[in-house]
Amino acid sequence: MNTINFHVNGDSKQKIAFEAKMLINGGYTGRNQEEVQKHIDELKTIGVPAPEKTPVFFPKYPDRLTQASEIPCLNEESHIGEAEYVVLVKDNEIFISTGSDHTDRSLETVSIPKAKQMYPNVISKDIWKFSDLEEYWDELILRGWVEQNGEKVLYQETALSALLAPRELLSYVKDIILVEDLNGLVLYSGTVAGKFELDFSPYFEVELEDPRRKMSMKSFYRLQPMNQWFKG
Repeated sequence: MNTINFHVNGDSKQKIAFEAKMLINGGYTGRNQEEVQKHIDELKTIGVPAPEKTPVFFPKYPDRLTQASEIPCLNEESHIGEAEYVVLVKDNEIFISTGSDHTDRSLETVSIPKAKQMYPNVISKDIWKFSDLEEYWDELILRGWVEQNGEKVLYQETALSALLAPRELLSYVKDIILVEDLNGLVLYSGTVAGKFELDFSPYFEVELEDPRRKMSMKSFYRLQPMNQWFKG
């Protein structure tokens, strides 16, 4: 079990302690199957096998969930972050956060389930109540930034109308887990294709924007290759 503390709506005085009991990464979760195929084709070019059906879901060790701003990594450049929204269930209430399923692309060509364990899932320090957002959920905007030549560059951007909504994701998950109680579930939404090809970035940032409330929440992290301290 892994306990993560969140601020509600960015208010440091409103806090939630969340016990992560189950961590699941969604994939190929787009509502538009043409966009889903675009992402599948993007991964196939680097040797990641196509799924037999979509969406797909991969379990992950709950202790792989972190809010750290620095992530250790291997001395290689075949891993990248993915902008995602995150569904959390606590006391039978749905909450929303944002984060990145940092993925080892080279290991994915061998075993996607094993590749998912390689790096942590980063999650923001803020959390929103889904009940405050559900009426206009599709208007929210998800973005991911990377760093190129020392500059922050927009890598992913989509309205959440492009992805399956939280209740739809949860309906899929109920069919594939062996417990009825969803409390303690952390479910990553899956992502969309990037605006350009990218194998690596030393920095990754995710933003979920709520245009109606004029609010946003972010998660970000910088990678720390082991050759910064280990000569080998």
